[in-house]
Amino acid sequence: MRRSFQKALAAICLLAVLAGLAAGWFAPERRVTRYVTAHRAELQEAMDRYFEQGQHLSCGSDILSANDWPGQHPMVEYLLFTGAAGYYGFYYSPDDVPLAFQNVPVPLTETADGWQWQGKGDNRGITRRLSPQWFFFEAHF
Repeated sequence: MRRSFQKALAAICLLAVLAGLAAGWFAPERRVTRYVTAHRAELQEAMDRYFEQGQHLSCGSDILSANDWPGQHPMVEYLLFTGAAGYYGFYYSPDDVPLAFQNVPVPLTETADGWQWQGKGDNRGITRRLSPQWFFFEAHF
């Protein structure tokens, strides 16, 4: 009886570890980071062409949309996926300035691992630097 209990406990622990690893792998920020890392060269080339030569924005089949949001600090925002919890993606900030979703002019509050913003009502989000000029975003409405 004791041996079967130990086996069952070991199996439960293993399943919990695997579930935790899977949840981490599919976490929105990790998904976005993996995408940006895998496509870094082509994304940077697209931004160089866009900002230096004025070429049109284009996006791969994995991107839901790509938008240019002007402002004091311009940005190009890529929406990678949506979910019940919000919108997730990344953006390029040529000035290397963290910005709110769609470059909405709301103040950002610095946190231990990035910045957060609060809009009207329950509109809110976070942004984190992935590398110079590239940022992750998460927006909720």
